[in-house]
Amino acid sequence: MGDIQARHMILEFLRQHTLAVIATCGRDGRPEAAAIDFSVRDDLEIVFDTFEHTRKFANLLAQSRVALVIGWDDNITVQYEGDATKVPAGDLERYQEAHVKSVPAEREFVEKGAVVFRVEPRWIRYSDYTRNPPDVIELRV
Repeated sequence: MGDIQARHMILEFLRQHTLAVIATCGRDGRPEAAAIDFSVRDDLEIVFDTFEHTRKFANLLAQSRVALVIGWDDNITVQYEGDATKVPAGDLERYQEAHVKSVPAEREFVEKGAVVFRVEPRWIRYSDYTRNPPDVIELRV
């Protein structure tokens, strides 16, 4: 399977989901995992929001590298690693609008001041364990 076809297949899979588990790491090296609502952009960038009082927010300020797992139902999953950064003020409205359009429940959080982050992918693995042998596709970005 070619890179473009693989990207399209992964994008379509991600668009079928809005819940992920994100793993971050704090200054002291302790890991933390949390469930988040997310949306995905055409370039496979993940978008999510969080409040400043959360552990993940503090962790993201200390260390931008994150890992996510998406789609554990039906034995098909995506593992995703990348760098999370706050969306810059000049792009914020555009990101918020698209994020809320994809995940309407996030409007409440955005309106209450949740900080919007984007995750630029570095490595993605799509695994379909419904097949024998499993279909596994890796993308290094």
